[in-house]
Amino acid sequence: MGGGPLFILDLAACALLAAAAACKARDYGVHVTGSMVLACLAGLSMPLLRDGLLGVVAFSLDRGAYPASAVSGGLVGLVAAWAFRRGQSVFNRIDGLALALAAAVSAVKGQEAGLGPAGCLVLALASALAGGLIRDAALGDSARAVEEPLYVTAAVFGALLALALTIYGLGRPWQCALAGAALTVALRFLKERRSGNP
Repeated sequence: MGGGPLFILDLAACALLAAAAACKARDYGVHVTGSMVLACLAGLSMPLLRDGLLGVVAFSLDRGAYPASAVSGGLVGLVAAWAFRRGQSVFNRIDGLALALAAAVSAVKGQEAGLGPAGCLVLALASALAGGLIRDAALGDSARAVEEPLYVTAAVFGALLALALTIYGLGRPWQCALAGAALTVALRFLKERRSGNP
């Protein structure tokens, strides 16, 4: 649960979840303060839920880097929503990266904590989807997790790859997480290309 590259990737996932929430909230016309509150909730939901499931009490809140990442990500999301006209396209990219990193990093952290493969997969999906579900529910929108055909499935394959690489020692934990995240992003990209989305 210490520092290192995997910790940096975890902070990046937290920031991206927050950025996606703030970007979508502003696109929906939510004021800046409300967007930042939602960003912090969405960003911190991943590490807090994961820590709770692993029995690590308030580890994420004990380290100021997580709240700082959520706030920073929220600010980036606000700027992205303001700077780019195609807000939905920007949101899709940020949300895809957030989902990919959150699922892969959580799978690796579950394995490091001693969970079996099934437990790691449940931990990865619960942690990765929590922020998006909170965001979509708060905005009164349909949850992307149940609306899009290759949303959860891509996260599953990415988490499985990260987990397999970690179990068989085919790279350092952060490298395994990056490989899993890359697979999720690639699957999401292929889905968008086939459906003709921007």
